[in-house]
Formats: sequence, C-alpha cells, structure tokens
Amino acid sequence: MDIRFLESLLAVAETGSIAAAARQQGLTAAAVSQRIRVLEAEFGAALLNRTAHAALPTETCFRLLPAARRLVRDAQKLTSDIDATGLSGPFRLGAVSTALSDTVPVVIQQFRVKAPQAVLTVRPGTSADLYEGLRSGGLDAVIAVAAPFDLPKDIISRTLEVQTAVHALPPGRDTSAPAEDLPWIVYDRQSWGGRKLWSNFGGLVGEEHILCELDAPETIAQMVSQGAGQAILPVWQGLRMHGPAMTLKDLPGGTGRKMVFLRKHACAAPVLADLVHEVLRQQVVT
Repeated sequence: MDIRFLESLLAVAETGSIAAAARQQGLTAAAVSQRIRVLEAEFGAALLNRTAHAALPTETCFRLLPAARRLVRDAQKLTSDIDATGLSGPFRLGAVSTALSDTVPVVIQQFRVKAPQAVLTVRPGTSADLYEGLRSGGLDAVIAVAAPFDLPKDIISRTLEVQTAVHALPPGRDTSAPAEDLPWIVYDRQSWGGRKLWSNFGGLVGEEHILCELDAPETIAQMVSQGAGQAILPVWQGLRMHGPAMTLKDLPGGTGRKMVFLRKHACAAPVLADLVHEVLRQQVVT
C-alpha cells in the first residue's frame, strides 16, 4: 500500500472535497480520485460518499482513519528520525484567521531559514475546529484563542498575547457621542473569542440593534470601515490593515481575548513545535 495514497485519503477527509485535497497536496483532482479508487479496490469497500461538490468519508472510512493517520505519521517519522536536529519532516500548524496575516508569514520564513528540510502545512480554521484537529492528531500545533474551559493534561498551552478591546466606529464618528443610530456587528458569541468579548462588553450592545453576527474579525473591521455599523473588536496587529478608516475608542476595564499556542506533550515533532513557539514569542516581544 502506497503511503502517499493514504495521505490523499486523509486530505479528502479533512477538507471535505477532492478538489480541496488536490490543492493542498499540489496534485490534480484526477490524480487524487485515482488514488482513492486504488485504495477502495485494495480495501474492497467504498471510502467516500461523492456528490457534485463534496466527498465525505463513509462509515468504513471513518473506522480506517485513525490507523491511516498512524501509518502516515510513522512513515513520515522515518525520515525525520534520521535528522538528529529534529528540524526535518512534516509539521502541520493550525491558525485562526487573524494569525494567518499577523504571525504565520514570519513562521514560514523562519522554517525556510532554520528548517529547510521540514515540510510545513498551514491549516486555517476557527479555534474550536483547530483544537479538535490537534486532539484528533490531524494537527501538530495550533495558534488560537484561549479555550473557555480547562484543557486536558496532555495539551500544553503557552500564552502569546493578551489583546485589548476597542469600540470600532465608522470614519469620522465622534467617540464622545452615543452611536444609537448605528446597528451592531457582533463578533460571534459562540466562538471562543466572541464569547470573551461578549462577557466583558456585551452590556454595551442592545440586542434589538444587532445587524449580524459572524466569526470573522477582519470582515467585521471592513464592514465598520465602510460605515455598515459599529462593533467591539480585539486589537490584533492587522486590525488597521482590514479597517484603515475606522474610528477607534478604547474600552478600559476588560481584555479582548488571549491568544495561545497549543501543542500536545507527546508531539511528534517537538523541535519544530519549539521553533514555531519561539518565532511567535519573538514577534509579540518586538
């Protein structure tokens, strides 16, 4: 059995489509489909439920995924074990959307300089989704908002930054006057970051004036900058890039959200995980 074929199966299971898996692996959709068909012939069972726009694991596939992940990781580890420095082999990093522009580019640059033999894969997602990816073994480390619950003992959490919060208003608004004419654009209260902001500043928002609610701080900043409404946002490095024309008012008395770096104690690539954390820590310090 070709390990690369199992890698394609795992990519389809994680992304939910053959096209997305193909882009992730740098292959054509036809090549990924052929790999899956070969595996189905070897196992004698259908592995995917295919539709026009998605490819979802069958029940048989779900039973195979844990063992497939172990086989792929063991095969990849054969290469990295030869390198005594630990700076080679695959590393899968999950990152929330704001970190993709704030911190991930520097991580990629440092991998090129300090770990050129490593293969870094970056997966975007929500904090909750990325956490589940870390727990299931699909990710090696995660840049996320701090969880609203106690983490299990096998997860290491390192604080990267405690972000403040601001009241974001359209361009030219007087921050000393009430903005009752403007609807609120709310950072999703079900998300880990939005939940924290709501617990600290939800009293400022009138429920009857909520225009929309979404787990996308960058999009919210763009909407406010274009005059669509007002919002309470965490202050990340790229805030002004997404909402350059916003009027910002400080909100004392509470933090916005805490950003953390998560990894398992039994990480398959601890040296690479430490490299990522050091790069992230230096960015916050500077």
